[in-house]
Amino acid sequence: MPVRATRRSLLLSAPLAALAAATACGSQDSGASTAGGSAGTAGTAGAFPVTVEHALGSTTVDAAPERIVTWGWGSQDVLWALGLQPVGIPEVTYGGEDGAYPWWEGHHDPSVTTAIGASETGEVPFEKVAELAPDLVLAVNSGLTGQDWSTLTRIAPTVAYPDQPWQTTWQDQAKLIGRAVGKAQEAEDLVAEAEDDLAARAAANPQLEGKSFAYVYATAAGLSVYLPGDSRVDTLHGLGLVDAPGVTALAESSDAFYVEVAKERVRDLDSDVLVGYGEISLEELTADPVYATMPAVANGAVVWLTDENLIAATSTTLLNLPWQMDRLVPELAAAADAAQA
Repeated sequence: MPVRATRRSLLLSAPLAALAAATACGSQDSGASTAGGSAGTAGTAGAFPVTVEHALGSTTVDAAPERIVTWGWGSQDVLWALGLQPVGIPEVTYGGEDGAYPWWEGHHDPSVTTAIGASETGEVPFEKVAELAPDLVLAVNSGLTGQDWSTLTRIAPTVAYPDQPWQTTWQDQAKLIGRAVGKAQEAEDLVAEAEDDLAARAAANPQLEGKSFAYVYATAAGLSVYLPGDSRVDTLHGLGLVDAPGVTALAESSDAFYVEVAKERVRDLDSDVLVGYGEISLEELTADPVYATMPAVANGAVVWLTDENLIAATSTTLLNLPWQMDRLVPELAAAADAAQA
């Protein structure tokens, strides 16, 4: 997700009386069952009950869920990859067209799935969730707070992230969701296939191996740099790229998924390749007398992203990985060639 969108992590407390009323409405209104349709066959009866441990607690799913709501980033992608249909998903607020991303084609059915709100605001729409009468909520890569989780569990069993908010790897997201819906082996197999595909792309582009990089969000005043643990960074590791030394040093002093770097310190991010997007264009970046001193900028070894769909896709999910790699790898390879020219 774009860094500017995910910086806000607002705490929302829904009055329990209002929540109870919304829950009652969702359970008594016969229309609730048609709000999103069926989630499909979520595993076999023998897979349940299943208990999933996560950073905010422990969640037990007693039976195959049929009405799943997702929150945060990418959980619906995993469900679709597993052949399941969620009844509620976050609203698309960055990129996309007609409320959907291009890699959702053939999966997303708005007559089955309801958009319930923008997850990057941090404000969980508890009433909308309750109205959909879910039997499982998946917030496996999100900014969910402990209070949010406690409130959501009053509506349905809720699975949160395994460690830090907004820092779930695409592999862990797929595996956690696979366990929760009774499709653990299918999820494991899909992850293995995706990792094999990533390795094959790396082998086909050997110039990427060992090249250092930084992935940044840029303004005229400075940079925000994504850190290891964020899927934007970790996916590029899978192609053989390595963190710039300055990125490694920043990660050692922060448990966040990004840090801000003042403009006068951008040489701390010196790298072979620079990947980024932001409020300035590539032309403005290269014309800036400070940014132009960065080796990657000086050498033309920059991958500057302007397509919002591709920017969004670099927050990797099981479903968007092939779509992302088809577009990103050629640009990375060209930048790596420029770095060693």
